[in-house]
Order: sequence, then structure tokens, then C-alpha cells
Amino acid sequence: MEIGKTIRSKREELKMTQQQLADQIYVTRQTISKWELGKSEPDAISKKSLEKVLAVQFVEASSSKKEKEEDFLRKIKWFLGLVVFGIVFLPLRVLWVMIRRNWKQPWNRFALLPAVLAFSLWYLHSLKDNVFYLFLALIMIAYFSTSAYFFSDQRAIGEN
Repeated sequence: MEIGKTIRSKREELKMTQQQLADQIYVTRQTISKWELGKSEPDAISKKSLEKVLAVQFVEASSSKKEKEEDFLRKIKWFLGLVVFGIVFLPLRVLWVMIRRNWKQPWNRFALLPAVLAFSLWYLHSLKDNVFYLFLALIMIAYFSTSAYFFSDQRAIGEN
């Protein structure tokens, strides 16, 4: 039920006029009329006063709609973050493969690898805890699966 209809039905149930209700919550009779007709809605303080006077609890439909919109935007941001991370992760994995192929060169071991690890950890540290653990698990799965692929590929090359 809309707020205006609730106000009107409870006011009539209590046998109050619009002026009597307006006097109790310190607004004008015209304001009560606008609320009841749905032309405007009471502010937070007026709602609290109405709840006390009319002994009713207002359910905020607009806030639930706002929460749904915020939840939808949060999901879009999470998805975009996942896509961006995927775009960033692939070049990092290629860089890792290049480092492993040229492992004997000291600049790879002492400069490039720590820089890549520091960047990756810095990025993961900026995430929320549950997202951090999710990405950490995904990274571990991706790392072990690609490592197993390259290890089996190296064994196949070594056998030939």
C-alpha cells in the first residue's frame, strides 16, 4: 500500500481530521493532503512522527529499489573488474613464461620477477577480503593448470 493511502486510512480509522494530524506532527493541512493524494512524500522526520501518531510502520519501497540498483551496479563493477583482471592476467602469464624460459639470465631473476610479483600482490591487496581470496584461488588454479600444461609439453619435447 502506498504511503498516502496508509496515512489516509489510519487517520480515518483514528477519526482524525487532516488538520488534527497536521497539528500533531507540526505541518500544514495542505501537506497532509499532498501526502494522502500521493503528490509528495513525507521526509524522514515527518515519517517518524507519523509512525508515532498513527501507530504504523512505513516500508520504504524506494530504498529497496535503490538497494537493488546499487546491488546491480556492484555486480557490474565486479564483472568489469574480473574482465580487466583477465586482460591483465594473460600478459602477466606470458611474461612469467618468458621469465622461466630465460631463467638463467640474472636480470629476470632479480629484477623482472620481483617487479611482477610486487605488482600482482599490490593489486590483490587493494581488493576486499572475499574478492582477494577468490582471485587468489583463481590464480592458483590458473597457475597450476598452465604449469602442468607447459610441464607436459616440455616432457613431450624431451622425449623426442
